[in-house]
Amino acid sequence: MRRGAIHRDEGFSLPEILVTIVIVGITFTAILGGLMTSIRVSDLQRAEATADAVARSAAELVKDSIKNPYVNCAGAGAYSLAGLTPQPGYSATITSVEYWDGAAPAATGTYTLASHIQSTCPGSGDSGLQRITIVATSSDGQAAETVQIMKRKVS
Repeated sequence: MRRGAIHRDEGFSLPEILVTIVIVGITFTAILGGLMTSIRVSDLQRAEATADAVARSAAELVKDSIKNPYVNCAGAGAYSLAGLTPQPGYSATITSVEYWDGAAPAATGTYTLASHIQSTCPGSGDSGLQRITIVATSSDGQAAETVQIMKRKVS
């Protein structure tokens, strides 16, 4: 056996091993951080999609003229969401009912419905068209979706 072969340094030095461990640790941390962000974003999108589905289901229930007949000068509590069965952890509420003032389009210019919607029932009475706002929220406050529908009086 040769005497020089016993004392040769083969392998990696301590600084090389430490640099390698640091580089692998930084890379692993970056990948793990990206995965966690992806999971959080996916969870938020799922919560928003569920809240949107609950809001739209509530809107369909309110639009139903059999289950929720038109109520003149209705307030937010006039229409029922009793038939709605939202996903666990979600709820829907009617936040406002607004009223059309019944104004006809002017002979000239553009007619915008938004300028003829009022938050209180007109003194002349309900003109037969209401804008109802429904908000669906998750119990953890992570997602909220708003839907507005138009409900009209059916004669």
